[in-house]
Amino acid sequence: MYSYIAFGLYIFSEIHLPELSEAEPVGNYDLYINFAQFEFPKLRTTQIYRRGIRAGFGKDKEENLYLRWEHVAGYKANSGKFLTVMPFCEDPNLISLFTVSEALGLILFQKNYFLLHASSVQVGAEAWCFMGAPGAGKSTTAAAFIKAGCKLLSDDLTAISFGNNNASYVLPAYPQLKIWNNTVKGLHYDEADLQPVSEGINKFSFQPKSGFLHHPVKLGQVFFLHKARNRKALQSLSAAEIPTEMLKNFPLPVQLLANETLKRHFLQSLQCAGTTQMWRKKRPDGFDNLERWVQESIPEQTIAE
Repeated sequence: MYSYIAFGLYIFSEIHLPELSEAEPVGNYDLYINFAQFEFPKLRTTQIYRRGIRAGFGKDKEENLYLRWEHVAGYKANSGKFLTVMPFCEDPNLISLFTVSEALGLILFQKNYFLLHASSVQVGAEAWCFMGAPGAGKSTTAAAFIKAGCKLLSDDLTAISFGNNNASYVLPAYPQLKIWNNTVKGLHYDEADLQPVSEGINKFSFQPKSGFLHHPVKLGQVFFLHKARNRKALQSLSAAEIPTEMLKNFPLPVQLLANETLKRHFLQSLQCAGTTQMWRKKRPDGFDNLERWVQESIPEQTIAE
């Protein structure tokens, strides 16, 4: 058995999940992960692909949520507290990779966290979030900020909670940032500090486990990255634009957003916007320009650290 912490949750798991931060055993866990067989409800195809495999999604009468990746694993999320895994392969690294992605996201959704397909870093005392279409440069931008002294908060899946003061807080995920080989070379990361990632050719993971923190960080700025040359380099989003842009970056099956859950997503988008600066940002051309923007953006004390 294993004890972990991720997204502010203490996790008790039958499965080895090396991506997560290990934690001392506690008396009462927030999430239990176990192996078991179960029956699937009717599944629908989703917009989610991992390693080229398209996920199927379903929900039963008890509001349990299901994901299934053919030849990899099936998952059942129950009440935000139990995640059951049914493996279809014998590769533990593959099982772990799929478990800590959208499958864990189902649990976060059941806990009513606001979820984004985004990379997040801590800049000074606040969290900055980077979103955009595939290839827009979310992980590359995060990697540039980390190289400049900022701390990683999340890669790919960002979870946000809300405090009593209506402020938004990023819940740190786990210490892994996945970056492509051209980013490694362009930002001059030392390959000796990286691990190969099985989900893509020439893709690596940066794992800053020693300095990874697990306390919530107030969300300060959100950037919707793009490459369009006919748009301004930096433009503030209007209140009317924000819910739509947030909806485009929902990381789980879109079938989850209907009726009350869609209303909740809309309201949480506006709640984020109430205390956060949100920008449409053209990603700087070339790694030198990206690093120049980073140096101009972050506080001097961050660079000193």
